[in-house]
Amino acid sequence: MAVQGTMVPAQARWMTEPWFRRGLGLVLCVAIAGLAEICGAFVPLVGAPLFAIAIGVLITNAIPAVAQAKSLRIGEISKLCLKGGIVLLGASLDLGVIVHTGLRSLPLLAVTMAVGLICALWLGKGLGIDWRMRCLIGIGTTICGGSAIAALAPVIRAKAEEIAYSVTVVFFFNMVAVFTFPALGHLLGLTDNGFGVWAGTAVNDTSAVVAAGFAFSQSAGTTATIVKLTRTTLIIPLVIGFGLALPFLDPDGHALAQSKGQPLAKRVLAIVPVFIVLFVLAAAANTAGLMGSHAMQIQTLGRLVMVVALAAVGLQGHWRAFVGAGSRPLVLGLVTWFGVAVSSLAVQTWSHAL
Repeated sequence: MAVQGTMVPAQARWMTEPWFRRGLGLVLCVAIAGLAEICGAFVPLVGAPLFAIAIGVLITNAIPAVAQAKSLRIGEISKLCLKGGIVLLGASLDLGVIVHTGLRSLPLLAVTMAVGLICALWLGKGLGIDWRMRCLIGIGTTICGGSAIAALAPVIRAKAEEIAYSVTVVFFFNMVAVFTFPALGHLLGLTDNGFGVWAGTAVNDTSAVVAAGFAFSQSAGTTATIVKLTRTTLIIPLVIGFGLALPFLDPDGHALAQSKGQPLAKRVLAIVPVFIVLFVLAAAANTAGLMGSHAMQIQTLGRLVMVVALAAVGLQGHWRAFVGAGSRPLVLGLVTWFGVAVSSLAVQTWSHAL
């Protein structure tokens, strides 16, 4: 009996290994993605991306024990699959189209970013929200959600609870955008290009942009992804700008004092999005004809990998976390997001780009 008591833990030890838990998480995400593809085939107006997120959210809230995000490494799976899917998408695109679309979106991005940051910093001050949280919500809404928040946090010396609250607020509106933007796009009669640019400039996180864009159409999804990646690269000058503006943002000077001796350039270099570089290189390879006749198959594979990533995003949608964010940050996030979305539509309407 004693031997058996020692053998059971030894035999089961491999089940606690990180690679095994990660594998279980991946299997769960792939299963959800497969179910989402089936549902999307029956209801193409909704599409697999939205179904993947919805199913993930339902599972993680209805059966929390099934989807333990930390133990199953769901967060890692989400990031890895999303980045991998974007790189695969790049392998099916022409580099000239990417450059053209990206450059055309820069003036619009400048307007939406300015509107978003002004809303966050000015309105947030009126709501009595701490300057760090105003900065985090502002950059998370105008650039790329949680990634931008994570990049800016060490620069302004944000507290752990401020980071958590800001990420929660941005994630909440990501979920809202995923399910409302495609319907609003059809209601407004937007073209594929018009909707793609709108989603790429006005939806917070890359995963939500991908989901909303491809839910509208394949062409809109591609445009939205390119615009969003262009927007993501702007995180570098924006973080530098926040670092330089620290003396004006921090009324007490604590963050500025703590940041002395830590070169801003070193912190910025650490946030350079490598997957965007790989996306461009993959597109260059396709432009050079290296992908041959396999470009469409690669595009399909990339879309499927993205659906797996979106299933993982849904599994991280714990609604109880939103209660802790409080009402004022949610109001600030809503107004900032609304300002970005409306300004994007307004500029496109004025320039007849819709």
